[in-house]
Amino acid sequence: MKSKNSFIYTVALIIGDTLAIVGAYSISFIIRVKFITTPIKYPVAADTYLQSLLLLTPFVIILFSFMGLYSSRRSNTPGSTAGRLILGAFMAMLFMACLDYFHPANIFPAKKVLIYGLLISIVFLAIERGIIYLIRYLRNRANIGTPSVLVIGDSPTAKLLVCDIQRPSSNYRLQGVVGDGRLKWTTYKTFDEAVANFLPNIIIQVTTADEPKVDTKILRFAEEHYIDFKFVPSDVNDLSEHLEMELFMGDIPMMSVEPTRLVGWGRFAKRFFDIILSALGLIILSPLFLIIFILEKCTDPKASAIFHQTRLTRGDQKFTLYKFRTQYAKYDGTTPEQAFKRMGRPELIKVYRDNGDFLDDDPRVTKIGRVLRRLSLDELPQLYNVLRGDISLVGPRALIPEELNRYEKKHLILNVKSGITGLAQISGRRDLPWEQRRQLDVYYVQHWSFGLDIQILFKTVGQVFTSKGAV
Repeated sequence: MKSKNSFIYTVALIIGDTLAIVGAYSISFIIRVKFITTPIKYPVAADTYLQSLLLLTPFVIILFSFMGLYSSRRSNTPGSTAGRLILGAFMAMLFMACLDYFHPANIFPAKKVLIYGLLISIVFLAIERGIIYLIRYLRNRANIGTPSVLVIGDSPTAKLLVCDIQRPSSNYRLQGVVGDGRLKWTTYKTFDEAVANFLPNIIIQVTTADEPKVDTKILRFAEEHYIDFKFVPSDVNDLSEHLEMELFMGDIPMMSVEPTRLVGWGRFAKRFFDIILSALGLIILSPLFLIIFILEKCTDPKASAIFHQTRLTRGDQKFTLYKFRTQYAKYDGTTPEQAFKRMGRPELIKVYRDNGDFLDDDPRVTKIGRVLRRLSLDELPQLYNVLRGDISLVGPRALIPEELNRYEKKHLILNVKSGITGLAQISGRRDLPWEQRRQLDVYYVQHWSFGLDIQILFKTVGQVFTSKGAV
């Protein structure tokens, strides 16, 4: 799993680039309109120009992403980054020029605005990136938020790796080296000793001719604790996980085991999509929220209309999930097994589980709760969870810890945020056995794509209207 610091760093670059582009082309507009006396052939109002610029900038950021300016998989030497920035600024200028040419109304008042914007944007981007790089460098020197690395093996390649990590310009901190003592940096004799008191952010296994294969015990430990696992490649044919080649510190080729494709730019785009849709949903559906709230209070004035419960999301993190109440308040905080035993009907436990966690006439559910569940309206408050960042619109089902802990491969599911809807819900919902639904969750995590998210959302809307498989 990618570290939170890496994600924040990427977001900082995107925000910085956005400000640099908008600032550069705003200043170029002011220079041309206010300080150059040559008549303007196609006058454009300042507010209209700014609106157009703000609409164009997201496409420029997408262009930058395709050029690898937000990718951590490339060798980020100053020279290569500077070259991509200059090329990106030039491509952004060409993109805006083409759009201005084909657009029915003029976006730019004069050609020189584009030329000035290109030159100023290169300067601004260089300054902005330099400031962000400096802040990151100072944070690394102070060991603030620096990912810790545990190296497994003490071969000559491991020696080179350790030297790179300990360089002043490194973005990593060496936690230790596990080996037989051939390196002076060797600090642990066994892996268990190395992780006994402190978990690293990254584990790198350096394979050798004597030990050419990945240690499955260490790999499993990394998966279960949501730690990045990388290794210097030797024989990787036995691995089924998603693999990516990268140059660690710019000069050491190694394979990175990615438990999900939802990393980097995809993760940022998904979060941006979540914020926009959840905010719109909360605003548009606010009258419906009010109606349901009033009906809930009329049904049971003493009970809270909003039900909240602890669920699990990415990284095995607990959060409070919100839903409209569909059960009687006396069963709050209980598992189905506990609730059925409390009401004196333990025989319903087997029926409930055998029927895909569903009963046609569940005695725990209120009358209005049955309607809300059939139309999936009880899920609407989760839009607030999405806006907060607890979950996503699309993802594995957010389950309570007691339920998910009984699944052996729960660590695979929790590599991404849980969601309001997901692949399991559109593939049958209650009509599928519990185990099969979790397998679909794992499939989603390992095969994520933005197109898959869109497809799931559309199918979810269709199922809500048909009430197919509703719980």
